[in-house]
Amino acid sequence: MTEPQPTLEAPAAAPSGRPPRLDEIVHRVVGEIERDLMSPGEVAELRRLEPGRPPGAAFWRVLAFHVEPAGQLRGGDSEDRWQLILRAVAELHSLHRRGRRLGRALAAAKVSEMRLSRLLRAGLDTLAANLRAVSHQLASAGEPDDLGDLARLVVTARGSGNPKRSEGAVRQGIALDFYRGLRKAAAESSSDSHQEA
Repeated sequence: MTEPQPTLEAPAAAPSGRPPRLDEIVHRVVGEIERDLMSPGEVAELRRLEPGRPPGAAFWRVLAFHVEPAGQLRGGDSEDRWQLILRAVAELHSLHRRGRRLGRALAAAKVSEMRLSRLLRAGLDTLAANLRAVSHQLASAGEPDDLGDLARLVVTARGSGNPKRSEGAVRQGIALDFYRGLRKAAAESSSDSHQEA
C-alpha cells in the first residue's frame, strides 16, 4: 500500500485578477514547503535540481501548478532558470522574509565583494555555482532575505531566454542595497567604538 502524497494547492490569481508575479509565485511555493504540502522527499528533490539534468516530478508539479499558469514559463532556457530558482527556494525557504532585500542580506551575511561581483556578472551558464555559494553563505549565517529578489536575478541573467530588458536594474538594486548595508554596518561600528571610548 502506498502512502498518500501531499498535494500542492491549486494556483490562484492575484487579488487584482492578474496572473501572479514572480515574487508571488516564490512566496506561494515557500508557503507550501512550510505548511508541509510537499513531502520531505519532494523538497529534497528540489534541492538537488541542476540545470542540464532531467528534473523529477516535484519540479514539474510546481511548474504546472504555479509557473505556467502565471505565464512565467517562456520556453528557451526557462526550465534551467526555474531549476535554479526552485533549488534556492528549497534550500532557503525557512529564511524567506518578504521585503528583506537580497543585497542587504548578502552584506549582513558578510558575503565578500568579490563573491558579490561574480554573482552579479554571472550569465546563466555560470550562475548555478555562484548562486550555490551565496545560498550556502546565507543559510550558514541564518540571514533572512526575500527570495523574490533572488528569483528576479535568475530570470534576468544573460542567456538565450532573456531579452536583457531588466538585467541591469535588478543587479543595480542588489549592488546598491549591498553597499548601503555595508555603509550602515560601518556607521554602527563606528558609533559603538565612540561610545566605548
